[in-house]
Amino acid sequence: MSMHTATEWHSHAMTNMSHASSSQRRASKQCDSSRRSHEETVSQNLNMYNEVHGTLEVKVQTSNRLIEKLQHRADSVEKTIEAAKFSLAQLVTARSVKEPPLQLCQWRMQERERRPLREQVHDHVEVALEDEKNALMQTQKSLSEAGRKTKEMIMKLESKLEELRYDLDQKRQALGVDEMCLRTAHRSYQTVVDRSPRARSETSSRLSGTPRRSSSGLQAAHHESSKNEVARQQEATRLSQRASERERMAKDMIKDNNSLIARCERTAQEAAARSERSFQDRINENQQMRRRLANEIRETHGKIQHTNSTIAETRMQIKALVEPADLCTTCSSWRKQRATKEHITDPVSTRLVEHQAMLLRSHEELKSHHQSEKSALQDLHERLEQLKDDLRDKTASLRIDMNCLAHEAVHQNGKPSKMLSKSRVNKALKMDPGFIPSASGSSFSLPPAPLTAR
Repeated sequence: MSMHTATEWHSHAMTNMSHASSSQRRASKQCDSSRRSHEETVSQNLNMYNEVHGTLEVKVQTSNRLIEKLQHRADSVEKTIEAAKFSLAQLVTARSVKEPPLQLCQWRMQERERRPLREQVHDHVEVALEDEKNALMQTQKSLSEAGRKTKEMIMKLESKLEELRYDLDQKRQALGVDEMCLRTAHRSYQTVVDRSPRARSETSSRLSGTPRRSSSGLQAAHHESSKNEVARQQEATRLSQRASERERMAKDMIKDNNSLIARCERTAQEAAARSERSFQDRINENQQMRRRLANEIRETHGKIQHTNSTIAETRMQIKALVEPADLCTTCSSWRKQRATKEHITDPVSTRLVEHQAMLLRSHEELKSHHQSEKSALQDLHERLEQLKDDLRDKTASLRIDMNCLAHEAVHQNGKPSKMLSKSRVNKALKMDPGFIPSASGSSFSLPPAPLTAR
């Protein structure tokens, strides 16, 4: 016996079909919703690919521009470092070039201390040598100080160059990553398009189109990321500007170094020229004084000879008084033998007495003259010796100055030194044929001082 009626059977079937229709409608509605979601997902995904691609392109372009700018600045800084090192080498060379003249100047001052005591005067040569020494020492001090500052500038430039290279390395590494991401994103985009045939025709040109606007929830993140990118670019710009400013300071310093080198060289040359002129003037003055001394010696010699002749003449005159004195004495003795009546003081007796008195006076006067002549002769000999000593001292001083002037400053085997100049020695020999140059600066023997002017 059946459990359900026909009505129930129909009702149950209709209910199942109704439920099936509802499920079908829901399924169709869900499929339509899923399809729309699929399309929206594909569209959003493709838009995000487009935005990522565009952002990566901008980032790569910006990085390339920053790298190019920083590389240009790094190359410029490197060239400036090389220029600064070259300037430093010039400063070191300029300072070392001042060493031979300084040693020559100090040697000349030491040599002039060997002059005889009476010739050790604070003359214009000594003043010129002191000025030259001070000028050379001051130039060396200035060049050393400039070298120290240049070294510091080179260290600062090298530090700035390291910063630039470090930033370049960082940006190149990041650029490589971004370029790899850009290539990968492009391949991934093509894969997505290939997997979505329905959306391929609709979105094939979206890669280069305008990216969609970000949602409000991402505005803060976009703002922060843009801010970070701007800060990155500004930091690179500031680094380049700081390096550029350091370069400008270095170039100004190089110009100052060149001016300092030229100024120091000019100062040293002027000081050396003043010393040379002072030596020459002193030598000429000494030569003139030696000629005057030689003339005075010659005149003193003549006066000594004349005085000797006068002494001999006076001695002869004293001897000549003996005979008339004996005559007067003999006549007076004989006349005492006259007769008493004739023994009177007559004119003859008076004349004999006057003659004897005159002879006595003349004898005393000649003796006085003889003593004075001997005193004068002794004084002449003393003066002659003083003149000879003075001439000898001035000759020694002259030859010391000539020996100083005959040397010049040179570099030998990379060391500062001094040596005789052939042209200067020949010039000195023309002024004084008796000049004996001393190559080592040791003392040298002098020939006897000449008694006549050269």
